[in-house]
Amino acid sequence: MPRTILHLDLDAFFCAVEELQQPGLRGKAFAVGGQPDERGVVASCSYAARALGVHSAMPMSQALRLCPGLIIVSPGRGKYGEFSRQVMERLRNLAPLVEQISIDEAFVDISDIREPAIDIARKLQKQILDELGLPCSVGVASNKLVAKIATETGKKSARSSKAGGLPDYPYALTVVPAGSEAEFLAGLPVSMLWGVGPKTEKRLSELGIKQIGELAALG
Repeated sequence: MPRTILHLDLDAFFCAVEELQQPGLRGKAFAVGGQPDERGVVASCSYAARALGVHSAMPMSQALRLCPGLIIVSPGRGKYGEFSRQVMERLRNLAPLVEQISIDEAFVDISDIREPAIDIARKLQKQILDELGLPCSVGVASNKLVAKIATETGKKSARSSKAGGLPDYPYALTVVPAGSEAEFLAGLPVSMLWGVGPKTEKRLSELGIKQIGELAALG
């Protein structure tokens, strides 16, 4: 039986949790993080704020310059951890092999489940949204690297209307069939590969290598 890996990423997790507890934040440009006068940084930001150029790890002072009306929400670590625990519990109920890689991200080996992967992914997305109120994006492939990249590409290309009552979230689902991995990766930028940071990307670009397919051709 071919291996099938599901990668789940909670969409703007901290912001989604804050919206559950403060519904008035929905649709607004806000960021979770420290105060600008304390050299705070953006831990997470809503998609309305992202549309204005705000992003995670940005100094909060810079975020405010880009978005003067930005609402700053102080993080509440305990509540994020509890929501994360509940998500991971549902993943472990789905399959025993779960690898949590951050508070809002995990891999699940669904190889032994006799059901189409896309149906498993859709049911999982719906369960987490219905039971916990949290939107998530999912990628499915034959290995962890491709599954994670599938999630990332899906989030980038998703239309804002996908998530029903949560229109600001990508709520993406991307499945890469076994055997089509090379074709899927070929036209993507090398920066999407694990271990390729800005310096490596720049060096590869100097060598004329900008896409994963070009890099693979060297082998």
